[in-house]
Amino acid sequence: MRFIDEIIIHNSASEWGNAAIITEWHIARGWKTIGYHWVIGNSYPTQKSFQLKMPIFSHDGRLETGRKLEEIGAHTRGHNKNSIGICIIGKRTFSKAQFLTLRKLIKMLKSMFPGADIKIRGHTEHFSGKTCPNINMNYLRKALDAEGDFN
Repeated sequence: MRFIDEIIIHNSASEWGNAAIITEWHIARGWKTIGYHWVIGNSYPTQKSFQLKMPIFSHDGRLETGRKLEEIGAHTRGHNKNSIGICIIGKRTFSKAQFLTLRKLIKMLKSMFPGADIKIRGHTEHFSGKTCPNINMNYLRKALDAEGDFN
């Protein structure tokens, strides 16, 4: 198993998508596969569902695997070797279900690496020219650590 000391949060910069679609986008950019290890969906898994404004609620908060955890990701230049990349589908708004899934996933990942001091960071914290994941990371870190329902 790789040494992990960081989980980096991203957003898809699209209002719709899923792991299969992001894989297509990344392969089109010349990558071998999706750059993220996990994708957390919203209610619009396809462009058609978004265009027709027909949410598929069962996809909201759905966790999909991307790259295998043992594989180095391709999500944050210079920080992939010891990190895990998680992408939340959306541009600027995200659902409670997505945050609950993110919290659960991060707790699970931290339990897989006992004793590791794993930092949670947003993509923008490594590249200030980016806004990804379009979430106030100080707020998000506090909310992820807290128990409760993201109210």
